[in-house]
Amino acid sequence: MYLTISNGAEKINKGLKILKNVPLAPLTSFGTGGKADYLATVTTFQQLKETLAWANERQLPLTLLGGGTNVLISDRGVEGLVIVTTALTAHYVQNPLFVCQAGLPLDTAIDLMNDNYLCGLEPLGGLPGSVGGAVYGNASANGESIASHIEWIDYLSREGQLSRYYRRDDDFSYKKSPFSDTEKIIWEVAFHLKPCHDPSKMRVLKEESRAKRKARGQYDYPSAGCIFKNPSEGPAGYFIEQAGFKGYSLGGATVSSKHANFVIIKGETTSQAIYDLTLLVEKGVLERFGIPLEREIRLVGRW
Repeated sequence: MYLTISNGAEKINKGLKILKNVPLAPLTSFGTGGKADYLATVTTFQQLKETLAWANERQLPLTLLGGGTNVLISDRGVEGLVIVTTALTAHYVQNPLFVCQAGLPLDTAIDLMNDNYLCGLEPLGGLPGSVGGAVYGNASANGESIASHIEWIDYLSREGQLSRYYRRDDDFSYKKSPFSDTEKIIWEVAFHLKPCHDPSKMRVLKEESRAKRKARGQYDYPSAGCIFKNPSEGPAGYFIEQAGFKGYSLGGATVSSKHANFVIIKGETTSQAIYDLTLLVEKGVLERFGIPLEREIRLVGRW
C-alpha cells in the first residue's frame, strides 16, 4: 500500500512514494524472503536525501538493496526502511574515467566501458549485481578485483552528507572494502581505465569470463553465486565437494552439482532452508578438514 497522510504517514514528494509491507523475494536472485516494513525506490539524488531524512526522523533501521544477488533475506522480513537503488543507473565518461551511479548492473557497466573504448574490468564479466554492491564487497574474478580500478567514490552518510573517498590500496582486501559493514551509502563510482583501440576484442574477453561462470552452472537456476569466501587453504567449493555435499538438497535448496560453492533453487524453498543448508555445509567442512568457512552472502532482516 502507498503511505498517505490519511493513513498516518505522508508521501515524501510528488515523485516518490514510501510503500509499506512490500514483498522482497522478487527483488533477490534467490527469490526468497519476507517483506520490508517500508520500501522506497529512489531515482534521484534529492529523493535519496529526502528518503534518508524520512527514515532518520522516525529512527528506522536502514537497508540498501541493489541487484539482490549477494543477500539472503529473512523469511520474517526486514525491519525499518529498505532503499532500492536499481533505478540509479546514470553514467558519463571523462577519459580515462568512467563514472556511474551505484545501481547500474556491473555487467552493463563493463559493456558501456567498452562502447566508450575503455577497458580493464573484462575479467569480471558475468558477475551479477550492481556496481554499488560489487564495490561494497570488493568483487573479484579471474585474478582481478574491482578495487584496483576505482579512482574515487562519492557516498552519503546516514545523515545525508555527501563525501568523496579516494581509493587507498590498504583499505581493500579480499571481499572487503571500507564500505563493508558500515552505513555509508555509495552514490557514484569513478573507475580509472585504460584506453582500448579494439572494443570488440575486449567484449570477447568479457564474454569468455561470463562463459566460465555459465559453465559452472551459475545461470541454470536461481542462486546468489558463491556462498562462502575462499579460505586461505584453497577454494571453498573444493572442500565442500570433498566433504560430500555436492548435489545435497535440503527443503528445496541444493548444493550445485557443477560448483559446490553455489546453492541453487530447484523448487519451492525458503530463506531458512537455504540458511540451514549453509550451516550443514559449514559444519561438515569444519569437521572434515578443520577449516572454518566464512559466509560471503549477507544475511539481511530479522534473523
